Amino acid sequence: MTDDADRAAKALIAALRLLADSLPGMHEQQVAPGVISLMSGLPMATLNGVLTDAARPDLTEVDRAAAGVAGLPLPWSIQFRGEPQPAAERVAARYGLTARTTSPLMVYHPASGRPAPPARASAAASVVVADAGDRADYAAALATGFEAPPEIMAPFSSPEAFALPGAVPYLAREDGQVVAVGFGVFADGIAGIFNIATVPAYRGRGYGRAVTSRIVADAVTRGADLAYLQSSEDGYPLYQSMGFRTVETWTYLSTEPSA
Repeated sequence: MTDDADRAAKALIAALRLLADSLPGMHEQQVAPGVISLMSGLPMATLNGVLTDAARPDLTEVDRAAAGVAGLPLPWSIQFRGEPQPAAERVAARYGLTARTTSPLMVYHPASGRPAPPARASAAASVVVADAGDRADYAAALATGFEAPPEIMAPFSSPEAFALPGAVPYLAREDGQVVAVGFGVFADGIAGIFNIATVPAYRGRGYGRAVTSRIVADAVTRGADLAYLQSSEDGYPLYQSMGFRTVETWTYLSTEPSA
């Protein structure tokens, strides 16, 4: 595991803990150093269950954390950095967690140069920090961009999310309409990039790139030397073209095949 991977993994788990401690309907608990249980209340296996920032977590503690969330009426998972060892897979299998999904952890060093510019200068100019008065439009664009029911995405546009210290919501507008959104979490010299989403009718116009670039630019202003994100399959070529690179792939063993 590289130093970048370790830093990004620890920052990502810390950001998820911050969100779970702050957003409505969510909670988390540290079971042991490097091992937490997280319940988002959302029907998404990757946002419920056991998470770890350790490259080789203590499986006894992973098992203990899993026992605490097993049986709850939500899809859930156990997350591992990289490919889980056979012993880890056996722990997951005892809870019926046999479906597997993966997610690349990508990083970018701002000192290596700014990300490639947006395809349209107007897209970059349209990106602003969202404020409380933008919440309704932000929430609608977030749900539409992820093609998800609004209630699932609601915590990420809640008043608590907009007021979270060290976190910043962003949006891009075209013709007065919010067409893309994103969320940055800044802590300890590292920037986390979350929830980049573009309304389907406006995809391919550089808005996702523009929002991501703005978060990286603000990270530089704040003194960050590393940015990280987890990418969807669809978003991967975009982030790769911007200079993000995969440092490791996280595995989620879950109760359902899609998370």
